[in-house]
Amino acid sequence: MIFPIFKNTKTAERIFILGILLVMGFILGSIIPLLIFSLSNSTTELNTLRISQIISQLFVFILPPLLYALFVKDKPSEYLGFKKIPLWSLTGIIMMYAILPINNVFAEWNASIRLPESMKAIEDLMKSLQEQATIITEKMLNVNDISGLIINLIMIAGLAAFGEELLFRSILQSFLIKRTRNAHIGIFIASCIFSFIHFEFYGFAPRLVLGMLLGYMFYFSGTIWVPMIMHFVNNGTAVILYYLNNKGITNIDVESFGKTELLPLFVSIAVMITLFMFVIKQHNKSIE
Repeated sequence: MIFPIFKNTKTAERIFILGILLVMGFILGSIIPLLIFSLSNSTTELNTLRISQIISQLFVFILPPLLYALFVKDKPSEYLGFKKIPLWSLTGIIMMYAILPINNVFAEWNASIRLPESMKAIEDLMKSLQEQATIITEKMLNVNDISGLIINLIMIAGLAAFGEELLFRSILQSFLIKRTRNAHIGIFIASCIFSFIHFEFYGFAPRLVLGMLLGYMFYFSGTIWVPMIMHFVNNGTAVILYYLNNKGITNIDVESFGKTELLPLFVSIAVMITLFMFVIKQHNKSIE
């Protein structure tokens, strides 16, 4: 058999191989869009953003984990978590919506953070990066035709869910859990890196919370399909809401979607606790 190419590798060697693949992916994900743009004078700003996003997802998040598993693992698909989906684990979809009021509390707290005066330059830089990211995201989301909706569902929901879950859950989280010998620590660190890599300081906390939810559902379900589906639902909901707003069908503030009064917030907490207890119970049954 040709694969795996690197057999009986040590931990340091596996980290080196993954690091090389990620660096090469980042370089190619940056250079290829520049080459395409330089050769095409007819590319619009929106198409430029789309091409850049798709190539970035492909080379930075999707190919490195797939190649890594192929290069060093005897059973790459099993290692990455491509296993049968337990029916009970689809409660994760409900949890993605149930957690919204809770996560908006974290979002408001995160947005209110102010650094000391001595760190004003850093704070201004973080705000600038946040504003740039918001502008780029809204340019891609503000479509009002079916073709634009489909492209966004594939690009922002589909590719992002597939690639980011492969890298941060299948590879990074699994590695950290194994090395720390503690699922909670591994999930937390992987979620911190997942949130940090988006370079949006004022969205760090809510993204961290979502990352931990995705991480726990991967851990309990044993299949990467579950966090992928949940991630797709989360991003896809935003894509669809922007589309419906642009069509004049709805008038929902996507940024504040899920904000509630105190009583619904407590209901949300109760629902999340109940569903988590259910998930843990089902997980324990599956390993008995």
